[in-house]
Amino acid sequence: MIDTGASHLFITQRALSTLYHSAVSSCSRIAQLGDGHTQLKILGEVQLLLKFDQVFTPLKAFVVKTLNTDFILGDDWCNHNAVQIDYEKNQVSIRSPTGRVFIPYDKFIDHLTLDVKLVDSVKIPPREAATVQAKIELSSADTVYFHPDLTTQVEKSILLSPSLLNIKNYTTYLEIYNPDDYTRHLPMNTFLGRITHAPHHIQSFPLFESSDCTLSSARQHHFINTLDLTSCATTTETIDKLLDHITNLQDKNEIQRILQQHIQVFDVSKVTQAHTPIQHTINTGDSLPISSRPYPRTIQQRRELQDEIQKMMQNNQIRPSTSPWSSTVIIHKKPDGGIRFLVDYRKLNAVTKKDSFPQRTTEELLHRLGGHQFYSKLDLNSGYFQLPIHEADKEKTAFITQDGL
Repeated sequence: MIDTGASHLFITQRALSTLYHSAVSSCSRIAQLGDGHTQLKILGEVQLLLKFDQVFTPLKAFVVKTLNTDFILGDDWCNHNAVQIDYEKNQVSIRSPTGRVFIPYDKFIDHLTLDVKLVDSVKIPPREAATVQAKIELSSADTVYFHPDLTTQVEKSILLSPSLLNIKNYTTYLEIYNPDDYTRHLPMNTFLGRITHAPHHIQSFPLFESSDCTLSSARQHHFINTLDLTSCATTTETIDKLLDHITNLQDKNEIQRILQQHIQVFDVSKVTQAHTPIQHTINTGDSLPISSRPYPRTIQQRRELQDEIQKMMQNNQIRPSTSPWSSTVIIHKKPDGGIRFLVDYRKLNAVTKKDSFPQRTTEELLHRLGGHQFYSKLDLNSGYFQLPIHEADKEKTAFITQDGL
């Protein structure tokens, strides 16, 4: 690969091992990559002879462990050989004793692929999805296209979606779904698929294409699954800021690794639901269904309510209902002009059997906190929506508006 933005020549250990070459001299330099923050350790220097058509040009290259390509010809080689690139004819030429020598080049990089593998082993509960960290031999990229490996999906009985991924410091995050009724274990370095160059205008991809999908369970799980690059980058920046005060580099890296493994937990840009086998039940005994009439609304209030309901429908927080139960909706205006969506469940609460769980007093809590130096708290975003409700009791949570249930 010719890269006029690179100041030197680089070759990977893998590519060098296939060549006859002189001895590699040791080197302890660090190269700064074009993204402005990723560093590349240089393992040594080696003298090579490059054949350009029928012309041989000597060069000195830095040896590195990995790159997104095997060999990079940098700006120093281009200047020394008076390289010219003809973009109209797709050819490169260099100076030689007998005149300029021309060879064609391939400007399309879609065929260049890199493997995507798991960083750590992971266990995925039955019929759940897990966000995992994967490693790639590419330092950084705003957008690449991920091609899941069909063989891995069949052998491991998992589902992966073609996705747009963001790469930072040789790692990325993607989602794996377990469609079975028992836990799936994926060991470290599991091959997940490959990435290729993706045009910037592409926004999303369908999970499966009928022509090349043979998983029987795949047809039951058609959904669009692309990563929100903005939210992922924002969450990573938030985690980095949380660690700014840690001066011990080893401690900082260890904590960062733990937080990055659970990055989805810290992403509050989208609505999520807790993954837990414990579901909330609403024990109404033998009570008959409770129903209420909707409150009257102005045309503007109905529009605002419809917009809010549509958002919750898109986030899979609610669904259309034919339940005999119904509770009324209350709209509360926020200071910023928005609305807070509330449901009046007082009638439902009146016929629900209560749990007699003891509520700790303030004095007891303060006594338990005394004598400690470190404190932590757990706060869920949209907490009430985080709790899964037992399927048999979901109809009891139905709410009614002037537009129906």
